Amino acid sequence: MENEQILSLIKEALAEVAPTRKADFANVQLETSIESLGLDSIATMEMVGFIEESVDSTFPDEELAGLITSGRVAG
Repeated sequence: MENEQILSLIKEALAEVAPTRKADFANVQLETSIESLGLDSIATMEMVGFIEESVDSTFPDEELAGLITSGRVAG
């Protein structure tokens, strides 16, 4: 997947889990930290689940704990 596709997927996932905050996520980049998104743990896991479904893949739990940036979630 190209970086632009990954970023688009991340923004789509964010819009899905926090639709009222779409404008807040307009400037999200691959380097954006997940923590800076201001999502609670449930929304974060929903975002990851959306991405997993979109790419038809599952991220191992031990890898999820170490993810720091949104680009690493989708990459």
